[in-house]
Amino acid sequence: MELAAKIIGYFGTAMLFLSFQMPKKKQIVLFQIVAVSIFTVHYFMLGGYTGATMNVIGLSKIVLYYFEDRPWFRNALYTAIYTVVIVIAAVLTWQDISSLFPLLAMIIHTFAYNIKNEKWLRIAIFPTSPLWMVYAILNGSVPALIGEILTTTSIITAIIRYDVLKIGSKNHEEA
Repeated sequence: MELAAKIIGYFGTAMLFLSFQMPKKKQIVLFQIVAVSIFTVHYFMLGGYTGATMNVIGLSKIVLYYFEDRPWFRNALYTAIYTVVIVIAAVLTWQDISSLFPLLAMIIHTFAYNIKNEKWLRIAIFPTSPLWMVYAILNGSVPALIGEILTTTSIITAIIRYDVLKIGSKNHEEA
């Protein structure tokens, strides 16, 4: 089971890395839907129930934000609802102090998804990686740790590539 969890985690890692290399928010979100789905299974298999639960909540949030351009979408309402749900889930799945890290990461991530501009989205999401790194270490998830290291690298690379050097940013929104 542990080997299968690691293999699954590495697939999630690849999707997470690729997500930030996408130039548009819609593409970033699509790749994150796949990555978060995979990491939900990964953490569940490892017994990291707070991480798995937070990923289920995160998955529903990311799917919802994929449709943020629809008239029925209510940004402030969904942010408030998800923040409350995340806190409740953290309390209900509390294992130890390690549960605090995905809680903080998910709250930051929820507020970051309100940002439409890709540059500021990447910057706002950046602090979530160190929080998930700590959780990965405390739960013995090497794939998730590697994934967060690669995510951090991917975010920095994307910021340099799209926002500093403007490489491949022909259709990219300006800050």
